[in-house]
Amino acid sequence: MDKNKSRNFSIFMYIQLGAAVILSLFCISFHADISLVAFPVAVIYTAITVFFCLRVIIKKNAKLIPLILRLTQYLPFVLLFCFVIRRAGQFGTPFWYDVITVLCWWIVFIFSFILTDCMSEKKIKIITQKWAVPFEKHPKRHGFNWFVFEALDWIDNLVQAVFTVLIFQIFVLQLYVIPSESMVPTFLIKDRVLVTKFTSGPKFPLTEIGLPVITKYKRGNVVVVRNPHYKIDRKSEIKTVTSQLVNMLTFMTVNLNTDENGEMKYDPLVKRVCGVPGEQLVMQDGTLYRRTKDSDIFTPVEEDAKFACWDLTKVNKTILQKIETYPLAFTQPNKTASNINAVLSSASSNYQTMLDFEEKRRDYDLDAAAYRAKELVRSMKGLCFTDNVMTGFEEPSLNELDLFLGYANDVNTIMNYKEGIVWFEKFMTSWIDSKDKARDVYEESNFRLNVMTKMLYGELVVRGAYVVRGGTSNAAFETDSVIAEYLDQAQILDWYVRVLLDSRNMPVFPANDPDGTPNYIPENCYFMMGDNRFNSLDFRHAADTFEASLTKGDPLSVTYESQMDPHYVDRKLIIGKPTYLFWPLTRRGAVQPR
Repeated sequence: MDKNKSRNFSIFMYIQLGAAVILSLFCISFHADISLVAFPVAVIYTAITVFFCLRVIIKKNAKLIPLILRLTQYLPFVLLFCFVIRRAGQFGTPFWYDVITVLCWWIVFIFSFILTDCMSEKKIKIITQKWAVPFEKHPKRHGFNWFVFEALDWIDNLVQAVFTVLIFQIFVLQLYVIPSESMVPTFLIKDRVLVTKFTSGPKFPLTEIGLPVITKYKRGNVVVVRNPHYKIDRKSEIKTVTSQLVNMLTFMTVNLNTDENGEMKYDPLVKRVCGVPGEQLVMQDGTLYRRTKDSDIFTPVEEDAKFACWDLTKVNKTILQKIETYPLAFTQPNKTASNINAVLSSASSNYQTMLDFEEKRRDYDLDAAAYRAKELVRSMKGLCFTDNVMTGFEEPSLNELDLFLGYANDVNTIMNYKEGIVWFEKFMTSWIDSKDKARDVYEESNFRLNVMTKMLYGELVVRGAYVVRGGTSNAAFETDSVIAEYLDQAQILDWYVRVLLDSRNMPVFPANDPDGTPNYIPENCYFMMGDNRFNSLDFRHAADTFEASLTKGDPLSVTYESQMDPHYVDRKLIIGKPTYLFWPLTRRGAVQPR
């Protein structure tokens, strides 16, 4: 029996060493970048391990058991480092190459545990009792030697534990700290959750080799997903792995996961699955609609209404005072939340203002607006200075904010330049020919916003021209009650367009083909949003703003600073599912759809 155990021990050792040698050879690189480091490190460490392990096995000398125990325990971690460095260079490796090296690493990793168990004090005595030099327990240490040995042993155990947890995090479970309030009230900033990964097909670092995906995501599932706004390549991946290691070594207090500007990366993200394969979506006034190939009619997604949190003042009272930012409030909570009542009042009032504005837009009479637009043009023509034929007129910016901020200056240029009234007429009436065309709910809404903006601008310009014709200075604009009323309306309209529009709505997605043929979310792809819709830069948005037209139905459409860029993500970017909130203890529990 003892002979069999000794033989098995030798076999286990040969298997691990053989796999380590193959993996080390596969770390070779011929490219002049960081990947060159992998091969010498792997070969040197593996050679040292092979040398001492063979010396123990061949000579049956157990004196070196403590040494080879440490060497074989650290072997998978050193080779993992080399594996990652080999793939961190400019050039990747073929799929078959990764398959062989990943298999070899797993053999090394698994047999490191088997050999550690074999080299436990009780078992190694039995295995080596008939060796030339059997294992003997080291004499008890005293004084300074004892202190040094215990310190090194403690550090050794800590380092091994960290690397083991790192492997565990890659493939099984991961601790995740919530970085933002995009998922309020489900999660708050600094909440800590356990993320289940093994069902989501985790991959070996920098490869496509890993476990199969065994879960099918449904609408309402909360997931942890890579942020597609950041570049995902070998360089960023090695930084991600490194930051995870440092994060664990510092007990989640140091995060090196930063972008090229040194800012903390919001990667990965926690979001909720809102759109699934086979659907086309659109969102208007906070309601998500869907349709499929089986039905060309958009219908409300009732489940989404359960998740979406538009009015933070309605969340659980125990969470209210812990929220750091109320997007609709004009004032924010102080450190002690002593002003929370004022914050809630402001947020609630502005939420109602938004609802009233959306109702006004829905009821807006385009026929009446078309008639009024022509009336404003006629009025402005009568107010222009016909004896002044100045040239060199520069058309005003079509940005909605610029229009309202610059209306007073535009009054003078339109009245004084012969091209001014020509531009004003085109601007005020360019939408009329498209007034009765069929549009989807999002396009119709934005078309109306465009008209509302133009009409309000037109009213300001014409009223300003009346003031000028009255012989008063431009300073009179500030005291005119009619202009003041228009500016109050403009403030609300500008607030909705610049602050709320891209959060409250979303165009048809995936977009139709030019001929109107609908497209749908592909298989194994998903669309996601945060629960806190006004405070979530999610899969509706681009990372940066850009100038966009409010509508395609007007050649002189008003523009605004937009982030609207809806996109889905492949399931391979989904890391896992948060399953348990373990901190703070007062809110601990399984993560469930609301």
